[in-house]
Amino acid sequence: MDTRRQLKTINPIEFGLSKRTKIAVDNENNYYVVKNIKARIIMKDGKKISEIAKIIKTKKNKNVLLATTAPVCSKTKKYLKEKDINIVESYIVS
Repeated sequence: MDTRRQLKTINPIEFGLSKRTKIAVDNENNYYVVKNIKARIIMKDGKKISEIAKIIKTKKNKNVLLATTAPVCSKTKKYLKEKDINIVESYIVS
């Protein structure tokens, strides 16, 4: 059984975000900020993710999660958790 989440990319411009920002949604209408980078996600990235999540939450009022395969700094994990942004490491984007 495959436990990875199926994500479908959506256009970030509908949220007023840069077209370089990757946004996805699952079949339960949870929104994801997708970060496929090799480097560690640090606090600077966490603050940007938090700002993106705030924009999505004001427009759609849905849960926002971070989908990444990169390691996340422990302080950044704590910061994102305080902002109600969970981290997902097992996903497929289509």
